[in-house]
Amino acid sequence: MRFEITRLDDVDGTPVDTIVVDAASVSRIVQQAAAIGQRLWIRPVETSAS
Repeated sequence: MRFEITRLDDVDGTPVDTIVVDAASVSRIVQQAAAIGQRLWIRPVETSAS
C-alpha cells in the first residue's frame, strides 16, 4: 500500500510539499517529523486497476 504524505506549513497549515511512499517508509518519515515538530497530513493513495 502507498501513502501520500503532505508536509504542512507550521504557521497556517497550508500544504508545502507532497511525496508518495510505501507503507514501510511511513513510520520513519513520521518519526523524523515528530523529532522536529513538523506537521504532516497522511492519506492512502488509491491504486488504479489495470
